Amino acid sequence: SRILPVHSPVPDPPSARRKLIGVIFAFSAAISYGTSQVLTRSATDETAPLVGAFIALFFGTLGFAILSARTLVRHRATRDNLAKGIPFVIGGGLFSAGGVMLMFLALQRGEVVTVSPVLATNPLFTLAFAIVMLRGVERVTPRIAAGAGLVVLGVVILSVV
Repeated sequence: SRILPVHSPVPDPPSARRKLIGVIFAFSAAISYGTSQVLTRSATDETAPLVGAFIALFFGTLGFAILSARTLVRHRATRDNLAKGIPFVIGGGLFSAGGVMLMFLALQRGEVVTVSPVLATNPLFTLAFAIVMLRGVERVTPRIAAGAGLVVLGVVILSVV
């Protein structure tokens, strides 16, 4: 049984091209996030963590508003479906904001080379929550779980050695 009511049918498996584009976006996000951690660490000596998190989230929100406004204006279906997903989007935003604030606090108190690998354990939590909350929508195969585990294991080995 699902914890959250998800009304989407199981999507068709993505094509090889779509998977490749997804991986490219994922690596781009990893590069962006890694860069943001180093920049954040550089600022934590000069800025209170919660103020820094607020500023980062403000400009992130501003950027998203600019990028998403065009989509909302052009695609009526997006506007109509927005109401269905808004509680999930709000919840995701709150958790994301909490993650950013906690990252600022962690980087203020620790070294980026130690904190960053710990932050990189998030795929384990993503998989665990996907198994519980997205049952019937997303398939988490043993191969995917093993791959995420190996990534995290590699990160742990790099941070300990």
